[in-house]
Amino acid sequence: MSFWSLNRRYRHMQRYRKIAEVLIKNGFGYLIDSLDLYQFLPLSKRFNIDSKESNNLSRAKRIRLVLEELGPAFVKLGQLLSTRTDLIPQNYIDEFTKLQDDVPALSFEVIVEHIEEALTQPYNEIFDKIEKAPLAAASIGQVHKAYLKNGEEVVIKVQRPNIKEVIQTDLGIIFNLANMIKKRGLMDDFLDPVEIAEEFDRVIKKELDYELEGRNATKFKKNFATNDNVKIPKVYWDLTSKKLLVLEYIDGTKLSTVCNKETDFNRKKLAEIGARSFMKQVLIDGFFHGDPHPGNLLITGEEQISFLDFGIVGRITPDNMKDIANLFISVTKEDVDKIVKELLDLGVLTRQINKQALKREMSELLDEYYGKSLQEIDIGRIINQMLELAFKYKIKLPPDFILLGKALITIEGVGADLDPEFNALTVAEPFAYKLLKERLNPKRLIKELFDDTRDLYEFLMNFPERLDNIVRLLEDQDLRIELKHVGLDDLISKLDIVTNRLSISVIITALIVGSSLIMQVEKGPLFFGFPIIGLSGYLIAGFLGIWLVISIIKSGRF
Repeated sequence: MSFWSLNRRYRHMQRYRKIAEVLIKNGFGYLIDSLDLYQFLPLSKRFNIDSKESNNLSRAKRIRLVLEELGPAFVKLGQLLSTRTDLIPQNYIDEFTKLQDDVPALSFEVIVEHIEEALTQPYNEIFDKIEKAPLAAASIGQVHKAYLKNGEEVVIKVQRPNIKEVIQTDLGIIFNLANMIKKRGLMDDFLDPVEIAEEFDRVIKKELDYELEGRNATKFKKNFATNDNVKIPKVYWDLTSKKLLVLEYIDGTKLSTVCNKETDFNRKKLAEIGARSFMKQVLIDGFFHGDPHPGNLLITGEEQISFLDFGIVGRITPDNMKDIANLFISVTKEDVDKIVKELLDLGVLTRQINKQALKREMSELLDEYYGKSLQEIDIGRIINQMLELAFKYKIKLPPDFILLGKALITIEGVGADLDPEFNALTVAEPFAYKLLKERLNPKRLIKELFDDTRDLYEFLMNFPERLDNIVRLLEDQDLRIELKHVGLDDLISKLDIVTNRLSISVIITALIVGSSLIMQVEKGPLFFGFPIIGLSGYLIAGFLGIWLVISIIKSGRF
């Protein structure tokens, strides 16, 4: 069954119609035909579609407006794309970073209803009080301060009603559109819309699971258990579920306030604590906060830093940690060959590239910093320029590395706001050397060598048996090679439709011609002097003709 024949039965027709109307409104009417969205438009709107792209606003801005109007799931998709500087041009990144997740707060009565639904009991049996004014309101959840019966202060994060169902509906539509875009070749081969949809699916499902966010917070708390400079809130697991998260309330000043106003805090010390804690997450733990902006960082009276909101986190494999450490050190030593090697090791090449040209551009990038001290190097700018080169040479980098780049740029910006002399590279360098020293530990190297040798031994031992199986299949003529065509399903489906319509047209023509001949004979049963067989042929031809016209109008191909 064809892709869109399934969608014709899809129960969310109104959502598809909304998407089609928003695209037309923002000057993307030419996409309606490419995405087969005609069928979802009312007849009155099918004749007023401008097939030319609007020039009043930039395409990037109009795409942002489309995402904003289509709601939470599409806004989240745009926010995800805003981090993928290796995949899309900078002008789109600039627009997508403007997408805001702020929405009107739900009423306190609605919030209480959903808290009690998650707890399966009246809220006043557990909480002494829940403050009516929310601390924050976003598209997925709302946050309130509360007090337990024992007097402890907590933060309640409750999911909005039906938000999971709304997002699941839009996820299905996003996957359908991504598949159609890929089949029709509407994007560069480098940019795989289905892969982006799959990544978005993973990200948004994690954000919808508050138990996962609680586990992230618990892991951070464990990683910083011996660090007195960092405080992570405790999770109240007996009250937490997939739709409700209860955390320890930490009283402090938001870092955004400290950055913007004069305070009694030691700003230089805070910049160093924040940077060191982040480098530990990246180069020691391999588990880092993905959105460390000033609003997600609190400063307590003891000049501790507390991380908030653990919905977005990044993970780095041991091998990638080594590559990133080498990349940091190579940048400080201005070693172009090593920088390019580590960048290619981290990424996936989607086509043959000119390595010499890449090295030349990387060398030109580093020339800007020639003669400058480590403190004068802007790591955020270097990362942005590296990501631009990755986009230019079509090097796909791991999503977590892109998230790391964005987070590192944020940390450097926050550090610079606190301390004008702050430099992230000087903080990162000792962590990178420590990581590489641990990786080169003789005991570790011997263990890795032993593991690799064991894997090779198992492969060699199993190889003769596997080869024997292949030979036996060849002898028995049971070895099959399956060839699968890619991208022809849609064409075959369209050819079937065209062939069926032509067949019906031939039948209609034959009925009309045959009936006309019978009408001339005037034999057989008559009705008002006309042969009944001839009249029946005309009626059948007329019925088939009307049905054919209606089906063509419904498809939008007229």
